Amino acid sequence: MYKKITVAAALALAACTHPADVTRPTTELADKNAKFAVQDTPRGFTVDVRYSRYQFVPEASALIEACRSLVVARAQDEAKSRGREIVPLDLEAIRVSTGRNILGGRTSCRAFAEATYRS
Repeated sequence: MYKKITVAAALALAACTHPADVTRPTTELADKNAKFAVQDTPRGFTVDVRYSRYQFVPEASALIEACRSLVVARAQDEAKSRGREIVPLDLEAIRVSTGRNILGGRTSCRAFAEATYRS
């Protein structure tokens, strides 16, 4: 009986998460689960995001949405830091792929978009 309670309690604690700090721009994001890369292009820049998190029950659609949101936020922060405006990113044009490590329970995604400066 105690083993079942211990296992249930351990699973409940493992499923708990805390929200990321959103008071700072994504350039200073303290989320250890996200990695960003920005490359200049002739018309603007590209944003490449790698993001992963533990998910007891895989939810690819939620992870895809999180990846897209991170790309958009990072592009807006980058444009702001450069003192430029960009054309709003089309969410459907953001390329996203997902994967799952079943041994570690981590679901990951990679998202890529090109931001173009407004003329």
